[in-house]
Amino acid sequence: MPELTSEQKEEIFRRRGYKSDSDGKKHRKSNLVIHHKDRNPNNNNPSNIRILTIGEHQELHKKYS
Repeated sequence: MPELTSEQKEEIFRRRGYKSDSDGKKHRKSNLVIHHKDRNPNNNNPSNIRILTIGEHQELHKKYS
């Protein structure tokens, strides 16, 4: 499966209410990113996708480094 298009990302944000999966709060779309749990951007299975703020995403990837 190819990487998500901007339209697909927008649909995911919209369906999840522009909320971070980490803090459960609503955020501006510009502050949200899609994180693939298995770190494979081609695995777009809904169970593999998390919505995080930019800061949450950066902190998560620091743990992997």
